[in-house]
Amino acid sequence: MYIFLGIDVDNEFAEIKKKANIIDKNIGFKNSCFTLPMHISLKTSFKIDSSNFDSVIEEVMNYYSSIRPFKIDIYRLEMYDNIVWIRMCRNRELDKVHDDINRVLLEKHNIRLHEYDLDYKYHTTLFMDDNTHSIKEAYNMISKTELPQSIMAN
Repeated sequence: MYIFLGIDVDNEFAEIKKKANIIDKNIGFKNSCFTLPMHISLKTSFKIDSSNFDSVIEEVMNYYSSIRPFKIDIYRLEMYDNIVWIRMCRNRELDKVHDDINRVLLEKHNIRLHEYDLDYKYHTTLFMDDNTHSIKEAYNMISKTELPQSIMAN
């Protein structure tokens, strides 16, 4: 079982989500990114045994309950390999959440850092697919969309 961790920003990106969802449906990606609320990814997904799922989720939720809302600046919309995402600027609060979650997962569940977590790129994924042409098409269709300068992580 894989776990993805993020900060819910669905309300913050409501307008771009509508546009991206239409593009997603028109292009027909194999796996839609809109089955979940829009979120800022906090770390590389990781695999766990299903018997540990409840315990891992409980630890993460306990940690999340200690976080106060904070501002995150938007860096830009990017196409990165087979992904179109909204990249976030690094900041002290975001780095702390990332580092704290990784520490909790290592100490309590022996979940080690993935190499991407060493220099993690905080982002909100809009599109992801193996078809490079489709990704480029989606990027071109959404690239002129105006993004907010900053959002609130709640």
